[in-house]
Amino acid sequence: MNTDDLEAFGDMWAQAHEIYGKSPEPRVVYMVFQSLVAFSLADIERALSRHITNPDTGQYPPKPADIVRLLQGSSQSASGEAWAKVDYAIRCVGNYRSVVFDDPKIHAAIERLGGWQKIALTDNKEYPFLRNNFLKLYQGFTVTPPDSFPRKLIGTSEHENSQQSEFMRGRVKEQPALVGDKERARLVYQGGGEPGVVKIQHEKTEQFLELTVDNDSKRIGGAA
Repeated sequence: MNTDDLEAFGDMWAQAHEIYGKSPEPRVVYMVFQSLVAFSLADIERALSRHITNPDTGQYPPKPADIVRLLQGSSQSASGEAWAKVDYAIRCVGNYRSVVFDDPKIHAAIERLGGWQKIALTDNKEYPFLRNNFLKLYQGFTVTPPDSFPRKLIGTSEHENSQQSEFMRGRVKEQPALVGDKERARLVYQGGGEPGVVKIQHEKTEQFLELTVDNDSKRIGGAA
């Protein structure tokens, strides 16, 4: 979705809740819209229909987590699929080019792990720890969506060119690689913030990892 879909989404979300005698406030609808922005209206409509008719969960009003679970599966399976995309991009795109994934939670997790350039250069020894930390962060974002995420993950080429703006003036900039579903990746790009602008402090990320990852799995690029 994009901002043009907000009104249609709001009507659809309100209609679904009317079945349960609920009327969500506009600010709540907007928060839900932000958390589901990576999905299309058609996908969300199908998920709402499935939720309402589900004999196990359909007696309760739908929440964003219900929609995500119906569209992506459990947080564990979804995080594994997300890591597969990251692993593919590391091996096939590399650190040099900027990337845009089709899932904002991937962007948020990578940003909090140091950015695309850092994780794409992770050596084989540290790679399992990178994977574990990514999975934990992604699963956390499935439960509590990130407050913000960068629209793209900056590669080495774009980073270096930004340091030479005068030299690069007038030159055509290389477009970022789109990883996963191309249309959803474009929506992530449209809905994200400027690269490097993250509201969640990295100290919070460290605290989260300390609570969820074994001591041996906390190392990214250094000794424990």
